[in-house]
Amino acid sequence: MSSIIKIQNLYYKDILNDVSFDLEENTFNVLIGPNSSGKTTLVKCILGLIDYNGQIIFDNEIVSKDNIKFIIKKIGVFAPFCDLQDNTVLYNLIYPLLNLKYSNKEAKKIVYDICDKFNISNLLFNNINDLSLMEKRLILFLSCIIHKPKFIIIDDSFEWLNKYYKKLVIDYLKKLKNTTILFITNNEEDLLFSDFALILNDGKIISNKKTSELLDDENLFLKNNVSLPFISSLSHKLKSYELIDRLILDSKEMVNEIWK
Repeated sequence: MSSIIKIQNLYYKDILNDVSFDLEENTFNVLIGPNSSGKTTLVKCILGLIDYNGQIIFDNEIVSKDNIKFIIKKIGVFAPFCDLQDNTVLYNLIYPLLNLKYSNKEAKKIVYDICDKFNISNLLFNNINDLSLMEKRLILFLSCIIHKPKFIIIDDSFEWLNKYYKKLVIDYLKKLKNTTILFITNNEEDLLFSDFALILNDGKIISNKKTSELLDDENLFLKNNVSLPFISSLSHKLKSYELIDRLILDSKEMVNEIWK
């Protein structure tokens, strides 16, 4: 499988220190690390918002100042530095599509479809300022990914979402075709729905492997001040008591294994 993005020997001041990793096409990747580990700085480097030393290759093309504007069109970004415009929900969702030269008819269909999927069609003609915080953040998120880009970067733990909407968001993302996702979060539970997981600490990528393999290495988490997901931590404890003989990340499977 080919890589959608390759980060090679990336340095930025004293924040990022020789960061290197690849992300395979059509995979869901979660990057986790302690606060101030360089996660958001990494996003800004990828987007060309800050100068860095090293090389970034996106879709087999070396990223430079000359092509970054064209490359960004293939990327959807939901990050702390993104914002909404003081206008209606419809305007905020349709604007990114019209900006990419979608026809008005096609753009409206896409907007109506995604609003229907997230049960927010009743908000279409409301002004952004009249929405709740959760509604605003959800609209902002949808505006960042509505054009179904090849690569989606999410620098947010979705803590503002209730369980219902978070499930809708994650299910929607995982069903996207021909899309690679880099989900940057402080919530260790988010590791559980990823294909691959990365740990960033002290400006370095400590590990980048299949999520199941990473969660099996309890010591790696302890050394890097990162918590394990609850089910993974519990699984390691049960293994230590010889109640199970392998890492189990599904609660029903775990119960069946213990009581069989």
